[in-house]
Amino acid sequence: MKNVHKLIVLLALFFSLNAYSQTGFTIKPSQNLKNLPALQSFVFGQSGQYWLLIGGRTNGFHGFSNYQDFPFKKANKFVYVYNTATNKLDSMATAFLPEILKEQYTSSNMQHFQVGNYLYISGGYGEFHAKRPDSTYKTYSTLSRVNIAQIINAVLTKNIIKFRTSVVYAKDNLTASTGGEMYKLPDGKFYLVLGHRFDGTYSADTTAGKTRQTYLDSVHVFKLTETPSSIAITPGSRQYISDNLSDNTTQFRRRDLLVVPAIQRGGQGIGLTVYGGVFTTNVLPFRNPIYLKGGAIPNYQLDKTYIQTSNIYATANVEMYDAINDVMLTTAFGGIGNDTTKKGRDAFTQKIMTISKNNRTNATTEIVNPSSLPTFMGAEGIFVSAPNVPMHNAQYEVISYNRLPTGTPTLIGYIYGGIVSNLPTWGSSNPTIPSRMVYEVYFTK
Repeated sequence: MKNVHKLIVLLALFFSLNAYSQTGFTIKPSQNLKNLPALQSFVFGQSGQYWLLIGGRTNGFHGFSNYQDFPFKKANKFVYVYNTATNKLDSMATAFLPEILKEQYTSSNMQHFQVGNYLYISGGYGEFHAKRPDSTYKTYSTLSRVNIAQIINAVLTKNIIKFRTSVVYAKDNLTASTGGEMYKLPDGKFYLVLGHRFDGTYSADTTAGKTRQTYLDSVHVFKLTETPSSIAITPGSRQYISDNLSDNTTQFRRRDLLVVPAIQRGGQGIGLTVYGGVFTTNVLPFRNPIYLKGGAIPNYQLDKTYIQTSNIYATANVEMYDAINDVMLTTAFGGIGNDTTKKGRDAFTQKIMTISKNNRTNATTEIVNPSSLPTFMGAEGIFVSAPNVPMHNAQYEVISYNRLPTGTPTLIGYIYGGIVSNLPTWGSSNPTIPSRMVYEVYFTK
């Protein structure tokens, strides 16, 4: 009977994988959405037809040279508002923001998550006191909440007072991180998932005392006490998720990774899944996923049965849920990490790869799309859902796989921004750039 049961599970897995492998993504440049700034590693928020863009970089991949790799002149110093209906782009300089925010909001890789009309932002890496004698680079410790509708209106009307008051903030080392992700789960708690603190100039010069890097090695969990004009981390609410191992052995020593919402078994609850990320102490990527669950005592599970082979780095991604088969589908569009089973293969990739997690059998498989991306793209870019795409969970932008039409290419969203490369590897012979393009993403079930 044990062998019969095993055969049934294998057959179910085979037919499930075969069904999903017949699906496909098609990517093509948008003819409608244009005139956006060229950005990567930025913060994104949305209100109706408006896109809100904060921070990030206006140059390509940072590299690993002996010179300054995050020059302030290439930091995005504007808050952009883009009207998707008219293609009109408006902006205001971050210099008009309160002192504590005006430089943080030019930083790279801030963690952020939108809840209704509020956009929560933490951390980020960038230059502090730029062009001053005491200038330095740091990971910011400020947590802020943006009133999206108000800041959009302020930018459109050039209202400096409304621009400044659209953001409330608090300073707390608990939220100092860059290269992680942040979510608020239905338990009312915020989850700052991994990342690291890097202070000093990011370069190949690691002379003692010039730089300091500390990985979080844990997920920081907290609640917020909020009023219309203030936020603060609720006293006594701090919790941590970790394996409590040393920095050189822990599975939580990760940054620049995918952290995605995950519908739980039976389609009821929602947690988070960590895919990929860098670096182990052997300078290799992490390839086993971590499943995070909220609740009174948040917890995790490390999945050693699945070894991710590609698309390891933070990149544009979309989540779908198949409620009939109880399968969570995460698709990563390109990024960095092509064939991570071979040491040194950390190049840009054009692969569109879907990770299929079956909640009933706990089996995880990879499905590589038949066609590739039009170029080496996606890293530190974003996916934005199309306005009318059917959702299983709109708050977390999990698309309903079952409600998509069969056999018809359906526009499910857009890829915008990120790093673009002409070749798999980077260097002086292949300078990379940030993307201003918007690509339409079509899915055929």
